[in-house]
Amino acid sequence: MKKIFILAVTLFSVLLFNITVSADEIIPKTNISNANIFPYEGRDDTEYFIIYNDSSKEIIDEDYIGLFINGSIIKNANIIIEDNKCLLPIKLISENLDATVSWDAQTNKVMVHDGEKTIELFVDRVTAKINNSEIVLDTAPTVINARTYLSLSSITEILGVHVEYFDGKDDTKTHIVKRMPHVMISRYTNGVNELSEVEAIELLKEQLIIAFNLKFGEFIPLFQLEDSGNYDEKESLRYIISNLKVSSENDRYYVIPVVFDFWIDKYTGDVYVFYNGINMVIKSFNLYDENALSFAG
Repeated sequence: MKKIFILAVTLFSVLLFNITVSADEIIPKTNISNANIFPYEGRDDTEYFIIYNDSSKEIIDEDYIGLFINGSIIKNANIIIEDNKCLLPIKLISENLDATVSWDAQTNKVMVHDGEKTIELFVDRVTAKINNSEIVLDTAPTVINARTYLSLSSITEILGVHVEYFDGKDDTKTHIVKRMPHVMISRYTNGVNELSEVEAIELLKEQLIIAFNLKFGEFIPLFQLEDSGNYDEKESLRYIISNLKVSSENDRYYVIPVVFDFWIDKYTGDVYVFYNGINMVIKSFNLYDENALSFAG
């Protein structure tokens, strides 16, 4: 009977997700799972780093600013702040948005082919062209360490992206991870549906109920706790799962607090767990793990 119930719930989750997301356009999964971030905290005798999902490691320092594009973490972005402007390597940004980039050494020109749009950028010149129409950028492209950099505002203009910046401190501002300054760039295919808050909550709830049933037995909703304050793990989880709410969101993920923060991918329905300890670690949620619902400590 228990196996039948679990199968039924799993099928419901799949059906819910398939109804929500357009079959015509598929947004790729992000690379966020297994990212391990030890953000800079000012101690000179400590190595701060990011370990990516391919196990590569990048050392970071007090000037480090992270980069996320469509919810994926981008390695070796080398973002630079100069004259109070945020400068980013145009080739890296363009290629992560499926545009192609070429370089003309004779004219010091960068060509960006982005769908039906051709963008011409000239090093050290504020004038640029989009489909042969001239525009004026706020800052001229510049070459730093053999990479052509462009200001964040100019990237927004020429590529039509949405941009957010998080200072690593004010969690009321849009962010993906905590405690680390980062830029979020997003541009999604038109016509692709995203999960609503209600759908994201239901999707997570179904997975949490399966995990609960495997650990404690049949899940019985609990919408209100007694005033005594003496709650065991099972009772606390029944209450939390019964009263799930989205606490924040960004361009890619809804954040729903449970034992830890759970992230729901708006476009793929993937579920992640965000552990905010000394290191920040993001893992795909395995609802069949015996410790899937364990409290910290």
